[in-house]
Amino acid sequence: MIHLEVVVADTAELLGAEPNGYGAGALLRWASSATIDGTYVEGGTVALVTGQSVYDIWDVDGVVGTWYKTQISNAAGSTFSSFTIPFQVAEQGLYLSAAQVRAFNIGGDLGDEPLLILLAAATQDIRRAAGPMGPVTEMQTAGAGDLLLMGGTPLSITSVVETVGWSDVTLSADDYQVIGARTLLRLHTGTNPCRWWRGRVSVTYQPQDDLAARQRVQLALVKLDITHSPGLAAQTIGTWSEQYTSNSAFNYEVERAAILASLGAGEAGIR
Repeated sequence: MIHLEVVVADTAELLGAEPNGYGAGALLRWASSATIDGTYVEGGTVALVTGQSVYDIWDVDGVVGTWYKTQISNAAGSTFSSFTIPFQVAEQGLYLSAAQVRAFNIGGDLGDEPLLILLAAATQDIRRAAGPMGPVTEMQTAGAGDLLLMGGTPLSITSVVETVGWSDVTLSADDYQVIGARTLLRLHTGTNPCRWWRGRVSVTYQPQDDLAARQRVQLALVKLDITHSPGLAAQTIGTWSEQYTSNSAFNYEVERAAILASLGAGEAGIR
């Protein structure tokens, strides 16, 4: 059995009306083959959801070495996008494939295996800085007030639970109101009325889609790793020359941290 995490960008646009989109009920379709240039057999479909970028696929017949490709269709299966470039499970969980990186003229001298290692390392750093994609659960201790500031920006809220002592109270949608981008206002007119937040508050939500930002950062990190030359004092090519400082390792760490910081502060709480 093979588990795939397929990344789909711009789901809102894909779910838009045809002919530019594929309409409500658009599907992610996946197909597999034993070889990269073999016959691909469709294995199943997954419904697209607005704001969701990562989709889990389980191929019960898949083995290490199986090749996959995906496409988008309308609900009726009468309109299809072109297939993605074939990939293997080694590339799952990455925001960019090796082929996408090479499209930016980066890593052309590297084979797939070393390039995937750099992509995986960049993915791990991004997840440490901004958390994984997908649903987020933040847990906070309520202060003395009716406002609760979340660490991330929700696309939609799944649940809000107040824990007072040993009792959990799952709030209804009319018990709170989203103010601005990240603030929850406690309401005293709802199903579970109260004028302030109580005890520990657990908020589970789908965050805003930041796939494009993660792809940009991953590309920058891989480029930095490829161009970084520790111990190189200077280099000359024809009439061009460049002198490097002796603290190149320090500069590398500073630049890497700056690239990751461009994602923002990340999401607070527990993921």
